[in-house]
Amino acid sequence: MVTRPEALTDLLRMNEKHEIICAAAIAQFSERGYTATSMANIALAAGMSRPALYQYFANKSDIFVSAFIAIFEEQVTNALRALDQSQSMVDQLDGFLQRYEGDLWQRMAASPHTDEIIGAKNERVGAAIGGELGRLWDGMTTYLQEVAPGQDPSMTAARLGWLEILQLSPKGFRFDQPTVDGYRRRLTSLAKSVAADIEASTR
Repeated sequence: MVTRPEALTDLLRMNEKHEIICAAAIAQFSERGYTATSMANIALAAGMSRPALYQYFANKSDIFVSAFIAIFEEQVTNALRALDQSQSMVDQLDGFLQRYEGDLWQRMAASPHTDEIIGAKNERVGAAIGGELGRLWDGMTTYLQEVAPGQDPSMTAARLGWLEILQLSPKGFRFDQPTVDGYRRRLTSLAKSVAADIEASTR
């Protein structure tokens, strides 16, 4: 029987506890808002004592940062995975948009405290999100180069245009605070439009 080194076992246990605490914190922040959520609330939701919670996180802000970053990393990873699925280009692009934009909008719509939660972000969150956004759009850039190869100026400009549309259009789609279903339909329409343009440009 293979046994794990004690240090590795401790690390895995620590990571598991972090995930449990972050999941509990996300639920509490969504339900109560950032200001009204206490360390005691988070500890209770995570199924541990408040002193035990302090063994993993220094304070509420520390938990908030870890939880916020974890959500964002998950959204980006899921979006990029959608581009690797063996399906049509429309479904790949729609999956990318739904996993990143759609799922994030659904999370925001589920909480009456979204504005407060977003306002609680700090420099650590901003820096981490910036890195994840780079990973997201680098992945999309690579995808567009694969589905629409070519180095001539017209194709390079076309890829840049598709990238900008995919980045900027969802911001406009949120302008009138649509329902989750309404927002997801708009994202699907965007995916169909971009896919059709790519296919027309590569014939």
